[in-house]
Amino acid sequence: MAGINSIFIAKGTRTFVSGMMSVLTPIYLAKLGYPPQLVGLGIFFIVISNVASNILLTWYGNLIGRKRILIIFSSLMTVSGVILFMNESFPAIAVALLMSNISTTGTEAGPFQSIETGVIPRLSSGVGRALGVYNFIGYSAASIGALMASLPSYLGDSLTAIKAMYLIYAAVGVILASIYVSMNNLEASSKSSGLKHISGGARLDIGKLSILFAIDAFGGGLVSQSVVSYWFYARYGASLKELGIIFLLVNVVTALSIIAAPLIAERLGNLRTMVYTHIVSSVFLILVPLAGTLLGSLLFLLLRQSTSQMDVPTRQAFMAQIFTDEERVTAMAITNTARSLATLPGAPIAGIAIGIGLLQLPFLLGGSSKITYDAAIYFSYRTRVK
Repeated sequence: MAGINSIFIAKGTRTFVSGMMSVLTPIYLAKLGYPPQLVGLGIFFIVISNVASNILLTWYGNLIGRKRILIIFSSLMTVSGVILFMNESFPAIAVALLMSNISTTGTEAGPFQSIETGVIPRLSSGVGRALGVYNFIGYSAASIGALMASLPSYLGDSLTAIKAMYLIYAAVGVILASIYVSMNNLEASSKSSGLKHISGGARLDIGKLSILFAIDAFGGGLVSQSVVSYWFYARYGASLKELGIIFLLVNVVTALSIIAAPLIAERLGNLRTMVYTHIVSSVFLILVPLAGTLLGSLLFLLLRQSTSQMDVPTRQAFMAQIFTDEERVTAMAITNTARSLATLPGAPIAGIAIGIGLLQLPFLLGGSSKITYDAAIYFSYRTRVK
């Protein structure tokens, strides 16, 4: 249990600062005077860091060692936080975001989650419930982090106060490295690089799921927490204080729904739970910009979050059904890379749309993409798993 508890602690610590940074970073860039297009580009660089890290994990994770990989990425978080604290120029900020592995949402698609969700089925007999707890901890911590993002507004809303928050991010990198140093149950039995240990059938599943998850992730990139945070700022003039409260509520609702997901899946199955709850959430997502008022948009956002992430632990449990222990981390890393790549256009498209006044576009396009994904994955796998 020590191993899985360490993973839970790492998850909570990491998503706490990710929840904080995903709300704070786009507002920080806006307050520095950068236009919506560069705000979107900043979020783009965050996603690129997840892509590059997952590619490194896929090809060299077993060779270098998963433990070493996690320590390296944790150390880069610390360096990133220090750079963001010390610099206001966009090139320096871009470099920091490229090495940050910040999540732009309450959930993650970076290398930390790829390894942790790949290892949890090995450490727990109740895979679905363990993954539910893992994601519940993540969203709960992210909700507190989102609230913490509003702290500078209580300190005069100065740039100095905002920049100081990045030192917290840097400190968490040190904490994560110390956690991973003490863990000895992360490694694969195979030390081969690349895909040599992956069977032919598993490679076909990885390819198919990468395409399907990319469709979903493209829609998600248009409405990531960072984008939605900036959208409320641009559309309704929401302050950093209000955004902290908004995303506290959003992540609390999400965390509570995560607990219910494995229980529903035990009755309906992982695939059906993934698809049914996700379609409902996508309908609410489309309604967010159509409300016309801050409270109306917030209501639909909360309704969306009440089901939108139920597919996260069930998707991870679904992956555990499809792949063996040796294949799982690599499958997670590759499909997460596909997810991250597919989110890349999202923030720039959303930034341009917001900049030219097409405020409804990110939500309409995002919701439509997600519904397309739900139908495609259900009809692709309904005869193999429930």
